[in-house]
This record gives sequence, C-alpha cells and structure tokens, in this order.
Amino acid sequence: MPPIICGTDLSPASAAAMSVACAIATQRGDTDVIAVHVIDEDADARKARADLETHIRGANVGAHVRGELVIGPADSTLITFAETEGSDLIVIAASSKGTDLGTTAERVVATTRVPVLMVRDPEPLIRFAKGERAMRVLVGVDETIACELCLQWTHALRHRGPVDVIVGAVYYPDDAAEHYGLTAGTLVDRDPEIERLLSRDLLRRFGSSERAIARVRRGLGRIGDHVVELANEEHAEVIVVGTSQRTGLDRMGSVSSVIVQTAPQSVVCVPPNAAVPTIVSPPWQSALVATDLSQFANRAAAYAFAAIPAGGTVHLAHVVDEDAKVDEAAISRELLALAPTDGNREVLAHVVRGDDAATAIAQCAARLGTDVICIATHGRSGLTRAIMGSVADKLMRATRKPVLVLRPG
Repeated sequence: MPPIICGTDLSPASAAAMSVACAIATQRGDTDVIAVHVIDEDADARKARADLETHIRGANVGAHVRGELVIGPADSTLITFAETEGSDLIVIAASSKGTDLGTTAERVVATTRVPVLMVRDPEPLIRFAKGERAMRVLVGVDETIACELCLQWTHALRHRGPVDVIVGAVYYPDDAAEHYGLTAGTLVDRDPEIERLLSRDLLRRFGSSERAIARVRRGLGRIGDHVVELANEEHAEVIVVGTSQRTGLDRMGSVSSVIVQTAPQSVVCVPPNAAVPTIVSPPWQSALVATDLSQFANRAAAYAFAAIPAGGTVHLAHVVDEDAKVDEAAISRELLALAPTDGNREVLAHVVRGDDAATAIAQCAARLGTDVICIATHGRSGLTRAIMGSVADKLMRATRKPVLVLRPG
C-alpha cells in the first residue's frame, strides 16, 4: 500500500491524528507512516528534528513512524511531499489549540489531489481500525465526480471492517420537483414523494443496501450546514464528502469548506482528481427506451433488452404533446410489441405527455429510477440539425443518467 502521510505540528492534537494514521496503517498492512513536520527556513533544524523524534516517541503509536522534516510553506509543502511519496491518504488534525494547524488543514483540503482525513475525535477511528467496533459514516451525495469517488472510498473502507453507512443528500423542493417531473409544493415543507424517490436513488447509486440507509433533508440554507445537521441527527462519527476545490470567493461557500469548518465529527475530503479505485459497480437493472414509433427508433429497444439482464425491467416510452388526443391504449400495445418473446424481463409501456420530448423523457426516467436511457437518433446534420435540434442531444443535457444512443450510420 502507498504510505499514509501524517502532518504534524507537534501538538497533542497531532499526536492523536498520528495514532489514527498508525491504526489505519496497521489495519491495511502498511509497513510505516510518514510523519511530516514543516518548518520555516529560519528555524533551528537540529532542534526541530529532535522535537519531532520526541513527539513520535511520546505519541505511543503501534506502527513504525518515519519522521520527515521539510522546509517551506506548511500546506503546499505537505501536499507536494504526499504526492511525491505516492500517498493515498493524508491524515491531519482538524484543529490544534494555540497553532494554525486548522487553517493549514483547510488549505490542504482545498488544493490536494490526495484524500484527506481531518481528525477531530480519534476514538471511533482507532477502535474501528483495531476491529473493536463498527463505525458510523455519513456520505454526502451530490452530482459531482468527487461524490462518485466518495462512494468508492467508502466501499473500500467497508472492505476493511464493519461500517454503517448513511447516504445523505440535501434537496430543494422546486429543483427536485423539476428533476422528477412532479408538481412543486411549497419551498419550506417536506415533500414525501420527492424524499421517497431520492432515497431510492441514493441507495441504488451507492450500490448496496447492506448496513446502509438513505436520508434526505429539505434545504433552506447552506447545503454544508444541512449535511452537518443530518450527521448529528444520525449520530455519524465520520463525514465523507467530495471537494469541488473552487478558487477565490466561490471556495468560501463550498459545501466541503462549510463541513470542514463546522462539523464536530472527523471529516474525509475526497478531491475530484483523487486516484480512488472502483470497488463496487452497480449493475444495470432497468432501462427506459424512448421511441417515436418509427422503424428506426424502435431498434433502440433491442439494445435495451440486451443491456438489462434477466429479471430486470425495460420501460418503453412514447412522448406526445400535453393536449394531444391519442389512443393511449393502442400506443401502449404498439410499444409492448417491441419486446422479445423470451419473457424473462418485466416490460412496461408509458405514454408520456410533454411539449419538450427531451425533458419529458429525462423526467420519466428519473421518476422510474431507470439505470440507463436508450434512444435512436435520426442523424440529421448541418443546417437541419442546427434549426431542428436533436432530441438525443437535448436529452444528454437534460438527464444525469447514462444515455445509449443508436445512430443510423
């Protein structure tokens, strides 16, 4: 395993963080932990080296700790050292009374490409690493790539010991209602149907329901504050969150920065470009086929049935205008006729009403909770495409789901 880097300012809080780093290293089977102490250019290097060695001995850690004295700005120097060593985890105390370690930790989180564990309460982490108890973890979920990495990081943690996972998300009723194609309620009241759909999607996205639950919270203020509230209510001991790593003023209001500054729990921050391996890949169990019932568009159905295994569900959908007078029963029969004869998948037909086909399809797929959307494009090009657009193109912008597009040539 790559080495764990533990940043230290020689404080008691840093000693506790070092104990956590060593417990995790022992659990993973690592050979050592590198304790990095950063000093200024004008500092007494000989004294700093002696102080570091004394600090390591006094921490009473089980794993072998290699002390490294590095000169330079604390945050950038620690980040560079971790990346040079090929580390996959930086452990640092979230705060340290009388020092600027807390500020250093926040700066590290904002710029590193390595996941960072900011330790506030070391006891749950140490006892989990020693196999003495399960740990309760809240994973904050949004639509960013860093969130996907958070989920995989959490799966890797579960491979090392028992972890009870709360997959949490914050929603705003108007945005969520538009996503699912539902009628929006008030901005301040909870929406039970939206929360049911979100909870379903959170567990599917996590890819496992074993020792995992979904919790959603209606948002009124900053998302980061709501995530911390949710973690407190669920008695989470660690929060895992992705970092957008914005710059300038945007960074001050980012979700991760709010959580790092206010959460009473230890926090794991996973950056969007971290090297996190895929542990769990949730299989596709359902697909939505969107067709205008033309001969070519209907061919997308075959690809959906090929992608979904036996026991799964294929939804066949046709979009009509909101006020169109159509025979919905006849359309449904025509859709169901596209299914193969093997009969080993559930097949459902939907006549979807909407004046914008791409939006209607995206919302239908969201409500049904399908894993993928299959659609054929007629392959218009040039001026015709510029004027008329493409439902497939618009759909890929309107949905967060994978879209399988069948092209004519």
